[in-house]
Amino acid sequence: MGKLSIPRLALAMTISGIFLFPPTDSFAAPAWVEKLFSSPQHKAPKHRRPRPAKKAAAPPVVTPLTAPVPEAKPDNEPPADDAELPSDLVPVPKDNPQAAAPVTEPAGPEQDPPIPQSKPAVTADSVPDDDAGATLPENVDAVPIPEPNPRATSEDDQPSRGPVGPVQGPPMPPAPEASPEDETPPETAPIPEPNPRETEKPDETAPTDAPAEPPPPPDPRSALRPDPSGELPPKEIACRQRLHDLGVKFDNHQAEAGPTGCSMPYPVTVKSLGKDIGLTPDAEMNCATAETAARFAQDVVSPAARQVFGETLKSITHASAYVCRPRNGTHKLSEHAFGNALDIASFALSGGTTVAVELTTVPKQVLFLGKVRSAACGPFKTVLGPGSNADHAEHLHFDLAPRRHGGTVCE
Repeated sequence: MGKLSIPRLALAMTISGIFLFPPTDSFAAPAWVEKLFSSPQHKAPKHRRPRPAKKAAAPPVVTPLTAPVPEAKPDNEPPADDAELPSDLVPVPKDNPQAAAPVTEPAGPEQDPPIPQSKPAVTADSVPDDDAGATLPENVDAVPIPEPNPRATSEDDQPSRGPVGPVQGPPMPPAPEASPEDETPPETAPIPEPNPRETEKPDETAPTDAPAEPPPPPDPRSALRPDPSGELPPKEIACRQRLHDLGVKFDNHQAEAGPTGCSMPYPVTVKSLGKDIGLTPDAEMNCATAETAARFAQDVVSPAARQVFGETLKSITHASAYVCRPRNGTHKLSEHAFGNALDIASFALSGGTTVAVELTTVPKQVLFLGKVRSAACGPFKTVLGPGSNADHAEHLHFDLAPRRHGGTVCE
């Protein structure tokens, strides 16, 4: 006790006396104690309102696109008489000072404000994402879903998100449905009339205004007829004597004539072109053609075969001699119609070699046919063969066609 200071002792005695001898009613103990401890370090706690709990995000309400949008009210519009004000804003009468204190109620689940009947329009921003875990209301089935744009084929082509609303633009008219009455059966369907300009074609067989090609003048040889007496003219007798001297086997043949102008008054049937050169098959021709062919075979063909192949000419195979016909593609009579031509198809040699008249690449055949063909131009007035045209691709054509000034055609 001796260590205690006098001020501290007095303070302790004062406190103990208060509790031992309480004061009268005029000096209330609680007020005195409160005043005693009203130091800056001992301030009375303030009554604070409990912090309200956070409101859960209300699920958005999806309404039809045709729902009316509530009109915005001005900020300065006075509240309605029936509207309830929060407890903090309730006016307190001045007579009751205790009512001015804020009323604290036990914390509890807060109720959501009532939803007005006029619902706001739904936008793409107000619709929660699927990842947020929000659920849609039950009436979501009633909301029309716009059809995707068929032109947008990828995510980049999709239109940007914006307020959902009706698509602007004129509506497409519905396709008219075909009724059974409009359908026409195939049997009674009208057939379009053909265009006369497309269907009408000039008749190729009908006569045209252009003058037709005049027919060729008649060949004077068509009028030749044998002597009624049956005797040979001196010219024909001399020709036959020359054939005999060349060793040609032949027989006289009756005269040939035709309605188209073919004529051969003194023909011969040739069986060979010399003593050792045969002709197959027998050929009917005039005497001048037989003599020229025999001399050509003995003087040109046989020496050429000896030079190229080392063999002699054994026989000649012909394709045609006398044939009563016009030239191919024309109305003019061919030299065959007068027995004035011979077509040679191949040559047979004494050693067994056969040279066919054709386009070939065999060196000896090319050389032999070239010698025969070039040497024929002169004794014969016309020489045609492979390469001249398609009609003479497989034979050599030799004839004695009469031409002015003794001209020749060799191709």
